[in-house]
Amino acid sequence: MAREAGDAVLKAGNLVVDLESYRATVDGSPVDLTYQEFELLTLLLKQTGRVVTYDDLVRARWNAAGGREVRRLTVLVCRLRAKLARSWPYQIRTVRRRGYGLLPAT
Repeated sequence: MAREAGDAVLKAGNLVVDLESYRATVDGSPVDLTYQEFELLTLLLKQTGRVVTYDDLVRARWNAAGGREVRRLTVLVCRLRAKLARSWPYQIRTVRRRGYGLLPAT
């Protein structure tokens, strides 16, 4: 992952996120993200190549822990994956019983 302009732009493969303008692109094409999707993507981008635990993601997004928030996280990840289907080589992957990561596609 590359960072530019004082960490205002995050990159992972063909996925680029501009933190100042709240814009995400894949291959230069804009990706329409909700606020929560954008924030989750940013969290994962900052940890590219690593698995982020369910608890850490829920705590960071909703300042909570527990079953309902994990379900919300699951739905959010599902929507985000659909919108980032063309991202390469990094994709949001599930690591069972652990969490999610923006990891190289296999």
